[in-house]
Amino acid sequence: MQVFFDTEFANTQPDKNGHRYLISIGCVSTDSREFYAELTDTYDEHLCSMFVLDTVVPLLEGGEYRMGVSELAVRLKAWIESLTSKEVVLVSDAPTYDWPFIQEIFDHNGWPENLRKKCSLLCFEEYKQRHRYGAALANFWKDNGARQHHALVDARSMLFAWKFAIRRGI
Repeated sequence: MQVFFDTEFANTQPDKNGHRYLISIGCVSTDSREFYAELTDTYDEHLCSMFVLDTVVPLLEGGEYRMGVSELAVRLKAWIESLTSKEVVLVSDAPTYDWPFIQEIFDHNGWPENLRKKCSLLCFEEYKQRHRYGAALANFWKDNGARQHHALVDARSMLFAWKFAIRRGI
């Protein structure tokens, strides 16, 4: 099973120790089950770029989605393991940014039994599929643009466009 995921983080540039600070994570499985969390102990606003303060932080939902990284590790692991007994593959459109957070979380807290320890890049070899993906993504954001850079909505956009791109006969 594939799970499309996205993260939001404090700044695109790592700090002097090479670290980026996780703010939120959103995951959507190919059968549309969802996971979303916002971190309370991995960043604070003084670490955030102006873009993040203006665009990402206002979209945070708070409430039940707020948790520390240890709780996130437990909940995300349980969610992944509940999806299927078969292999789960995380898919990202930007694994250079998104995947290191997953590695860090599970390296410190234990990996889900069914999760492949390698991220898959969302890409298409066929031109027609790339074109359909881009068109579907544009349509998704035309309808949902006000929530772009919300980790869960971004993950939904990838799944939506991927499903359209892989359809046959169009």
